[in-house]
Amino acid sequence: MENLIEYYCSLNVKKFSKMLDNTTQCYKFFWLDSIMQLVARGEETPTFLEIFAGMIADAWYAVSEYHLRLGPKNKDGSSSDILERAVNKLGQAVDIKNDEARDIIIEKIKSNRHCVKKEMMDLAKNVPYRILSPFIEEIKGNDPLWDKRKHLITYFDMVDKKECLPYKIEEGTGLNKKIIINNSWRSFFIDNMVTIRGWIKMKKLKYLQDRNPGVPGIIYKLEPEKDKKRRLEKARKLWDCVMEINGGEFSDIYSNAPLNGEYDIDHFIPWSYVANDELWNLVPVKGNLNSAKNNRLPQWENYYGGFAHRQYLLNRTVHSNEYAGRLFNDCKRYNLNSIWPLDELYIEGIEPDNFSQVLYKRLHPIYESALTQGYSVWENKIS
Repeated sequence: MENLIEYYCSLNVKKFSKMLDNTTQCYKFFWLDSIMQLVARGEETPTFLEIFAGMIADAWYAVSEYHLRLGPKNKDGSSSDILERAVNKLGQAVDIKNDEARDIIIEKIKSNRHCVKKEMMDLAKNVPYRILSPFIEEIKGNDPLWDKRKHLITYFDMVDKKECLPYKIEEGTGLNKKIIINNSWRSFFIDNMVTIRGWIKMKKLKYLQDRNPGVPGIIYKLEPEKDKKRRLEKARKLWDCVMEINGGEFSDIYSNAPLNGEYDIDHFIPWSYVANDELWNLVPVKGNLNSAKNNRLPQWENYYGGFAHRQYLLNRTVHSNEYAGRLFNDCKRYNLNSIWPLDELYIEGIEPDNFSQVLYKRLHPIYESALTQGYSVWENKIS
C-alpha cells in the first residue's frame, strides 16, 4: 500500500495502510470491503444500513456455507462475533440459500433488518469510528472520547480540515446515519480498487486462518461455492473406466443400487470443507442421493467401508489396466495434487485392509475436523 504514496501526495496513504493493523476482531475487514464495493458502484454517501448489509452478506458465505468461525464461542456455545450472530439469526428467520447472489442477500437483509437490528446497532457503536484511529493517533484506545459519538464526529470534522480523512460521518439517527466519502480518497479507491481489495482480502484471510486452524482452503471460502470451477472431467473418465472393468462389484455406496453409467461425482467429505477435487475424496453415487446429501458429512460407520472399497477397486484397476493407468495419470494435474496418495495409497499390490487403513488415517481426521467445525451428518433415508 505504501508504494502508492508518491502518486497521491495529498493523501496519507501510509495511515490508510494501518487501518487494518492489530485487529482482534473481523469487523474492520468487512466494513472497509463493503465500502469499497459501494464506491465501485458509484455510491458517495452510503448509509450505515447499506454498509452493514454488505458486511453481513459477505460474511454469509463464510459462516453459513463453509462453517467458518469469525470469533470465539461464548460459554453457552453461542458466537461472540456480531457478524456471525447476525448470519445465524438471519438463517433461522429468512429463506436465504447458501449460494445466493450477494445482491439478493443484501436486499433480504435490508427487508428483514428488524431481525438483526441489535447486531447492526452494536456494530455502529465502534466500527465506523475506530477504524479511523490511525488518522487520530493522539486519541488513545481508552480515551473516553470514543464513547461520545457526537463529540467524536465533531473532532473528525476538525481533523479533516488539516488532513483528508477517507470519510466523515454525518450526524443522523441509527442505521440512517451516513458516511461521506472524501472525493480525493474516492478517486484513489477507484484507481486502485483491485489492489486495495486484494490487500483487504489478504488481511481477512490471515485473520480467518488464525481463528480456524486446520481448516483447509480458507482462500476459497469467501464467496459462493457455485462460483468455483470444478475439475472433475478427468476423474469422471477414470471412474467410467473403473466401473466398466469392475462391473458387478460397483454400486452406489449409499444405497447399494447399481449405477448403470448414470451418476454424480460425490465429494465424500463436502467440497465446501476440503476445497479441492482430490481423487482420494471422490466416488460415483446416484444423482438424487448426492443432492440429498448436499453439504453434509456421510454417516461414517455406515459408508466409509463402501467408500474405501470403491477407492481400492480404482487403485487395483489403474495398476492392472493400461488404459485406466493412462486415465489415472491424466488426473494428476487437477485431482492428485497431494503427495501422500501417490506415496502411500495408490500403490501397486497394496492389500485391501492396508489400503483402507492408510485412507482411514488420512481421511478420518479431516472428517472429525469438519464435524467440529459444525458440519452435520447425513444418512440415506430414501427408499
